[in-house]
Amino acid sequence: MSETPIAREGLKFIIPSLFLSLLSYILFLYPLSIAFFFFFLFCIFFFRNPRRFSKEPWSRLISPADGKVTEVKDMVEGEFIDFDATRVSIFMSLASVHVNRAPCDGLVTKVAHKRGRFALAWKQEVDKVNERNYILLEGEDKVLVVQIAGFLARRITCYVREGGRVKRGDPVGIIAFGSRVDVYIPKTYECMVKLGQKVKAGVTPLAKKRGNHGAKEA
Repeated sequence: MSETPIAREGLKFIIPSLFLSLLSYILFLYPLSIAFFFFFLFCIFFFRNPRRFSKEPWSRLISPADGKVTEVKDMVEGEFIDFDATRVSIFMSLASVHVNRAPCDGLVTKVAHKRGRFALAWKQEVDKVNERNYILLEGEDKVLVVQIAGFLARRITCYVREGGRVKRGDPVGIIAFGSRVDVYIPKTYECMVKLGQKVKAGVTPLAKKRGNHGAKEA
């Protein structure tokens, strides 16, 4: 999909707030005009979608989200993948860019949306109880990305469909107003991030192929 500097989901907030700011100004309602204008600026900032480029070798996985790594855990997800994996959880604050990106090239073999609660996104159990969207990518390996709604994030938008193909770094969706993204990395990869690390979607290397010691990565 083509990328724009502002995520399209933000237009329903940006255009009305600018219109109301101008209308309030014309009607001499200056405090209201200023309030709407600041909301307009906030929406521009929040729904920004800067272009991202990674210089990492294509064999590496990159972060699907902006934010802070809150968990790195070995586990079996069990529903969409049945092999040992490393789950990396990334918490996205209000200041983060909220567009999510593909961590690798691949075929979208599964997209599944599950309804749920809207508990605080940094709580450990939200991966089972909160509203969430699963995106399974298959290339050389299977990689599962899970978009999880948070307390303020009441809407998950997914850009991809089953049967489609994505390139590493392509936008795959957006979660608004603070949320979390989990990515399940197969054990054929070595995790490159640690707890508390800040990461950027489409830029920060997340994992590299095992067995590349002494060899040049592609």
